[in-house]
Amino acid sequence: MSTSPEFLLFPASAAFANAHAPLSPSSAFRWTACPISPRLARTLPSPPAGDAAKAGTLLHSTFERKLYGGPGLQPAEVAELERFGVRQTLAVSILDAGIEATQALLKQHNIRHIALETRVDPGAAIGRSDFWGTADLLGANEEEKTLVVLDFKTGRHPVAVQDNLQLLSYALGALDTITFEPERIVLAIVQPVAFGAVAQTQSITLDVLERFSEWIGVRAFATDDPTAQPQPSAEACRFCPARSLCPAENFMKEISMT
Repeated sequence: MSTSPEFLLFPASAAFANAHAPLSPSSAFRWTACPISPRLARTLPSPPAGDAAKAGTLLHSTFERKLYGGPGLQPAEVAELERFGVRQTLAVSILDAGIEATQALLKQHNIRHIALETRVDPGAAIGRSDFWGTADLLGANEEEKTLVVLDFKTGRHPVAVQDNLQLLSYALGALDTITFEPERIVLAIVQPVAFGAVAQTQSITLDVLERFSEWIGVRAFATDDPTAQPQPSAEACRFCPARSLCPAENFMKEISMT
């Protein structure tokens, strides 16, 4: 694999390595459903990362290193994962299956140029400066007009690729990182614990992204409304960082009991 300088236009910088956009792609499922949630969350300090998140970050960095031909887990990393509650056998199986699934997908679509941990700016497409994120992997095949947008997940809860708002957001932002207009955009989730060594994919066309841009643009600007009211739901509320401040507290307590 190689990374084309013309393709890797916006690599994630150290300044954004640990930053999160107010309207992040990974939380789009929440703020598109409940426009008050970002405003409430901004009043709270960022919660510390838990062991699962720390383990996921370490596995991501090793995954990227291996994709670029580097070594696998090092002894210090194994020890750190053990402290986070992840056994070496599980970590190795996640990485091996993740690499296998990713390489098979890239081969299927004749992808020769990839970019890892790339900052993408979907907000630019809808006039927002607070809507951006970092894509795990972007792959480009200019000859076949194909763009691959892949997210590597290390958790156990299966994440569906179909109409995935995080991937659609990354894809929208990724359009500005390539020098051609894609005819096929492949959204992919590689989640070894849930799906083994097989990438879950959805192929879309540019017109789908155009409709998505309009749809999410309306919902992004709805978060600016100072009169917005909570729109509680099981999915949006379960891990909302603003639970303690939300007027829908009673509903959220019911969710936590289920």
